[in-house]
Amino acid sequence: MEGNMGKKIWVSFIIIIILLIPLFGYEFWYVPNYSGDDYYTFVGNSYKEIIEKDDSGNDYREYYYNQKSYDKNGNEKLLKFNSTLGRPIKANNYLKVTYNDKHQQVISWQKVEKTNVPRKSLEQILK
Repeated sequence: MEGNMGKKIWVSFIIIIILLIPLFGYEFWYVPNYSGDDYYTFVGNSYKEIIEKDDSGNDYREYYYNQKSYDKNGNEKLLKFNSTLGRPIKANNYLKVTYNDKHQQVISWQKVEKTNVPRKSLEQILK
């Protein structure tokens, strides 16, 4: 009987370890590399247009932003990002910008309604 009980404990232990592997992978690899903290900003016409050349020698434009942004508690961070659209971001829009601290870069941005901007962030933006 004790031999069977010991096997059951080891099998249970191994199953638990196997089930925890994806969780550890998510927490220790995905989260630090592909997620971040949300900041909010208001975009006007404050971009810098840079004309680059592609591999074929054709011109294309990049639009870069250097924006004061605020987390949900109103803490400020200066964030740099580009439009990724091939054109400027439409002026007079609120953005939620996700910043990855490990890579020290913006990993995404999206337009949000003013009503979806946290109160403390909005207070700082409107100062």
